Amino acid sequence: MIDLISSFHSLSTYDFRSHANPADPLRHLFDEWVDYYRVKWSIAKAIRPERILEIGVRYGYSARAFLDACPDAQLVGLDADLDTFGGSQGALAWAEQNLKASGFNVDLRSLNTQSLQAFPGGYYDLIHVDGQQDGNGTYRDLDLAVVQGRYILVDGYQWSRENFQSVNEWLWLNKAAVHSVLIIPGYAGELLIRTNLDVSEIPKVGSDSSVPLATAYTKDYYLNDCGGFSQWRRSKGAAIDSRLQAVADAALVFGRPGKVVDLGAGRGELTRLFHELGAAVTAIDYSADACSLISQTLADVQKSTSNVSVVCGSVLEPSAYDGDYDLAVAADIVEHLSPAENEALYALVSQRLEKNQGSLVVHTAPNGWNYEYLHPQEQRKAIAAGFWQPRIRRTWYERLMHINEQNPRVLKAQLEKSFPHVLVWFADGGAGGSLLKKFGLSDFKKSTSIFAIASHKPIDKDRLKSAFVMSALPADCQDIVELKPLESEFLVEKGQRFECPVQVSNLTNIRLASIQPFPVNLSYHVCDEQGQVVAFEGARTPLQPALLAGDARTYNLDVKAPQQAGVYFLQLASVQESRRWYDQKLSQYSMVKIVVKD
Repeated sequence: MIDLISSFHSLSTYDFRSHANPADPLRHLFDEWVDYYRVKWSIAKAIRPERILEIGVRYGYSARAFLDACPDAQLVGLDADLDTFGGSQGALAWAEQNLKASGFNVDLRSLNTQSLQAFPGGYYDLIHVDGQQDGNGTYRDLDLAVVQGRYILVDGYQWSRENFQSVNEWLWLNKAAVHSVLIIPGYAGELLIRTNLDVSEIPKVGSDSSVPLATAYTKDYYLNDCGGFSQWRRSKGAAIDSRLQAVADAALVFGRPGKVVDLGAGRGELTRLFHELGAAVTAIDYSADACSLISQTLADVQKSTSNVSVVCGSVLEPSAYDGDYDLAVAADIVEHLSPAENEALYALVSQRLEKNQGSLVVHTAPNGWNYEYLHPQEQRKAIAAGFWQPRIRRTWYERLMHINEQNPRVLKAQLEKSFPHVLVWFADGGAGGSLLKKFGLSDFKKSTSIFAIASHKPIDKDRLKSAFVMSALPADCQDIVELKPLESEFLVEKGQRFECPVQVSNLTNIRLASIQPFPVNLSYHVCDEQGQVVAFEGARTPLQPALLAGDARTYNLDVKAPQQAGVYFLQLASVQESRRWYDQKLSQYSMVKIVVKD
């Protein structure tokens, strides 16, 4: 594209001055602007737009450049027609008269785009953003433009620090909607954005129903944006992120379920976890890509998956369910459903749990109060410190898919319509959050997550609290786990990080977890060939998911090889942080040999 634009520019003789307003108060800059508008002419010549939207028309010089390059195009222009942000009151009327007199198809309107929820006119081939260039204004215009334009041309990309920072922040958060970006230096700097969307995508944006969004839940979303994607990519679901671990912990503290329904199962990490604990699981998701990923998540489990049913359908469809359940989990789905859809879901799930006196465990993010109250304060502080940031930092997928972000009052009220017992709490970092300590107003605003349990039986709050606390193990406890490596030897480079699969059996009668205040982790000591410890503090591997009493499962131990060549042995161990090590005695069955290449 840059070569095509450059070739048109090198041949162009376009000079905006022949059509400029001689009464323009900025006419002393006309000579400097010749190449500036010639670049715009060249961009339009390369793109060949049929429909153009211009934000910030002023005297219509950019509009004239676009239409001179593409005279058959239709142009809609929006301008607040004010003496602010480089505007000139009355300029819009002059621009309309000038352009129409030349026979161009134009529709110029006096509008402030900052008050719009969508640009008029539907889909455009080119949207020119040249309005309120104060950071916030450009950011807002880009939010609207990305869902209505094939190309977006940002004027003044390098004109001010606020504009530069706001555009770059927008690009980072909306990278999933951006195909490519081209920077064209010049008078004010031009940024040409090619979007990933086309006219068929418009009905999805701003939808008040989850139905049109089904095809938006793609493999790219699940593997690059959806929470926990980095853990899944490393372990294919064997290890899970903290929010899913918290959902599982909250459910399992009341006992092992026999039958579970995973609502909006996504990649299927919770489906796998409950299956490995012996439960029959129904995983429901209306995304075909999600259902495919669930199959990958289950591919390497040792138990037969005959008791797992993957349903590629809607959680709102009664036929997707298989009888009655002991437990339902809804990890990050309720913000993706409309209020009416959530009410229907809660009523349907309640019916499926009532016979077995079961419970529904919910996690949702973001906490709406965090965005409503905290983010504006953070923006003001950033500006005061000389930096720019948007009021709310939503990614493209969040903007598209979060059609009903929750706050605790709304969540609790809706759950109470279908369940006799409901408990809601905030969390940020540690999943216990407001369950474990008293929260003040600032804590509520800082919390990014909301958890809830809705049940057909009274909820033991003290028992629930214990799900988010790893207490100190008894002083007389000598062995808490049995560690069996599944590979006996590794050939590695100096200092290389690698994974050693280890089967871990919980020898205690309590759950072992990598949570505060005394997390239990897996680790190791490194010994030389003579059995002398040469590195006592090995890397830590969290127990994710947590290991229930009497259970055994495989974890991938994170190991860092020594920096010196030679032969070494790992002494596998567990450690309760701030308390003590539980060292595994070396034997022919537990030694892991490491050969570090010279």
